[in-house]
Amino acid sequence: MQLEKEKAMEAIRNLIAYYTNDFKEGCGYAGKQLIHLTKLQAETALRYGVPIGIRDTRFSLNENLPKRPYRYITIRNTQALDQQLAAPYMDSLVTIHADLPRQIQQIMRAYILQIMEIEGLEQPPLTKPVAPLLGAEGNVYNLLCITRRTLQNVGQQEQAEEMWQRALDSRDNFKAIAIMGEYVEFGEVNSPKPNVRPRSDIRGLAGEDRV
Repeated sequence: MQLEKEKAMEAIRNLIAYYTNDFKEGCGYAGKQLIHLTKLQAETALRYGVPIGIRDTRFSLNENLPKRPYRYITIRNTQALDQQLAAPYMDSLVTIHADLPRQIQQIMRAYILQIMEIEGLEQPPLTKPVAPLLGAEGNVYNLLCITRRTLQNVGQQEQAEEMWQRALDSRDNFKAIAIMGEYVEFGEVNSPKPNVRPRSDIRGLAGEDRV
């Protein structure tokens, strides 16, 4: 079994090397949809040579590359990973490198998940907390904020940021709601109870009216 596992890992490593052989990093990010990774997934990517990076959220137009207005930083080791994630102006999640073709990005994510499954690195599924979304007023962005806060309140910070990025990147209200449903159970909004007088007070008022 161990020998088969090692062969499978080596095969995946060779496939990653094959698909990223012509990889060339650029020096900017244009705003296209990204494939985000949790920190554990990013660490796995680094160990197996999958190019990853992170976007600087500050708008800084590059005169030489006007179509790539954001800085995009390549991450090469776990130390850089920790530093970039801690920076307040960087995205909260790293991504499969933006300069890989979209199809290759999807293949790389699939390989990362396969590696984690073989190595047993994926954590057991977390319990979905209940988010008070049913009956909530506001637009989808407001619902996203409620979902994010619900996850943060139960200590699922990483899941909160992952959900947030995925929903924003979907650029579709229905897809965003479906993504929220992967992380939380939709619960009813707690409406304030109507202020009803006790029966004795009502009878008293009625008696006063008759006087």
